Amino acid sequence: MNNKGFIISTDSFLGLTLLSLIIIFSLFYLSQLNVFAWDSVTLIDSARDLSTILEKSKTFENSVRLESSELIVEKLNATQERICFEVTIFEKNSLNPKLISTKAGCSTQSSEKFSVDRSFVLDSNFYLAKIEAWYKWFLVRAFCLLFQ
Repeated sequence: MNNKGFIISTDSFLGLTLLSLIIIFSLFYLSQLNVFAWDSVTLIDSARDLSTILEKSKTFENSVRLESSELIVEKLNATQERICFEVTIFEKNSLNPKLISTKAGCSTQSSEKFSVDRSFVLDSNFYLAKIEAWYKWFLVRAFCLLFQ
C-alpha cells in the first residue's frame, strides 16, 4: 500500500471538509442579515438629498413666490422611479399646508414612510418643508420578504 497517496487523500479530504464548513457557516450568517433594513436608510438618505437639492436650487422659495407646486413636481419626477416623494410646505406655525406636491404615479398610501423637515426664510417669513419618502412598489417588497 502506498502511504503517500493515503496521506494526500486524507489531507485533501480534511481541507475540503473545513472549506465546506466555512462556506456553510458564512452562508448561514449572511442569511441572517435583513436586506430590507438598508431600504430605510436609502429612503432617509434620498429624502435628505432631495431636501438639499430643493433648498440649494431655490425651488422652495420660487414655488412659494409663484404659489405653484410645478417646480417641485418637476424635481420630484426626476428622481428614482421606485421611490415616491411628497413635499408639503407650511407657513410659520400654521398647520394648514401652503403647497403640497406629490410625485406623479405615486399614491400616498404606504405602511412605511420616512420624513425630513427643512426650514427656509423668504421675505422675512418662516416656512417649513416636510419631505416624505416611501417605496412605490410595496407589493414587490412584500413578495420578496415572503421568499427571503
